[in-house]
Amino acid sequence: MIKNNSLLTVVIFMGLMSFFGIGCDKGTAGQVASVTPKEAEGMLRNEFAILLDVREADEIKDGMATPAQWVPMTDIEANGPKWNAFISKLSKDKQVIVYCAKGGRAGKVGRLLTEKGFRAGNMGGFRDWVKAGLPTKKPGN
Repeated sequence: MIKNNSLLTVVIFMGLMSFFGIGCDKGTAGQVASVTPKEAEGMLRNEFAILLDVREADEIKDGMATPAQWVPMTDIEANGPKWNAFISKLSKDKQVIVYCAKGGRAGKVGRLLTEKGFRAGNMGGFRDWVKAGLPTKKPGN
């Protein structure tokens, strides 16, 4: 009987942890969630997230995701003015979904954001957004 009560206690405890967002699922504090372009688009449409493009100027000349904000990786690494302006306006209520060309830099920026207390997701690369058939824009539009 005690074993059954112990098991029930563990199940209830794990359920409560899940309910309050405590645990090991993707996207918990300190982790960067993997987000598909379609998931990102849904979160953006419902205003649950912000999309951040961290590619360099020469990489965005052919386009970027329509809802994306742009802060180049060089500015982020230099703790530059564009990065500081972005961070100062950022709400911790929304997830920041980051993409680059392939996903490597997006992962680095995602980890940096989680260290600063934000929730972050790595969408991978711009080509993933395009492959999903999602809208793009030319820079400056």
